[in-house]
Amino acid sequence: MTSRTGFIDRNTILHRLNPAMKLCALVSIAVATIVYPSWRLSAIVLLSILVCFRLSHVPLRLTKGRMKFILTFAALMLLLQIIVIENGSILFYLLPQIGSLGPFFPVTDFGIERGLDIVVRFLLIIFSSILFVSITDPTLLAYSLVRIGIPYRYAFSLVLALRFLPLFDSENNIVRMAQQSRGISLEVGSIHKILRSVRYTFFPLLVSALSRVDSLSLSMTGRGFGYSDKRTYLRITHWSPSDWAILAISVIFTIFCFILALGLLPQVSRFL
Repeated sequence: MTSRTGFIDRNTILHRLNPAMKLCALVSIAVATIVYPSWRLSAIVLLSILVCFRLSHVPLRLTKGRMKFILTFAALMLLLQIIVIENGSILFYLLPQIGSLGPFFPVTDFGIERGLDIVVRFLLIIFSSILFVSITDPTLLAYSLVRIGIPYRYAFSLVLALRFLPLFDSENNIVRMAQQSRGISLEVGSIHKILRSVRYTFFPLLVSALSRVDSLSLSMTGRGFGYSDKRTYLRITHWSPSDWAILAISVIFTIFCFILALGLLPQVSRFL
């Protein structure tokens, strides 16, 4: 059984890659798209991420419950940028002139380009993070981080965070269904309804989370976690030539974006 936000066990080439390399690639994508905010380049990388979803057999419908929110939020960001930014050449008006009134809300080419820059980067970071969580085994990720010199306590904290994400998601659904079975409406509309929904879902979820954390800390203490600096691992992972190749591509891509941001390749920047 897999969660909408957890690791999905598949036997694909992306799943077999080193988890530390996948983390480095994720950070590289985020840094590169922030350094050089180009919607064209980000769209190319986003298309590559969607292809990776296909190759890893991780369907996007696993996030169907959140897909509507993500796309709606992206559309609102695009619309906000188009309305707020008035620089550039005016293409048309959202509200044309009616008699002596208007026109209002000019749509400019710079506003559309700026909006696309923000929206595509937002979608890129979201989908790349979802892909990373879906194809990365938290246990192997902890071992990979320890192998590169990170103390295992910090690596274990990251593993716990990844494991608790689907757990909290499941707990949230249980709390909402329990409140609805009691006749409590959790519809989101006005501010009052939002506060009511938070009151009847957030606080029970918080109590449940604190209870689980307390039980986990007692269990870790009883098993002597942190007693020794040396750890043994049941499952290990190694760096393969493909890992080094993808890591090299990620570093080169980041350096390339820095060069574009500095304006050292004006002819290339004209197309990207």
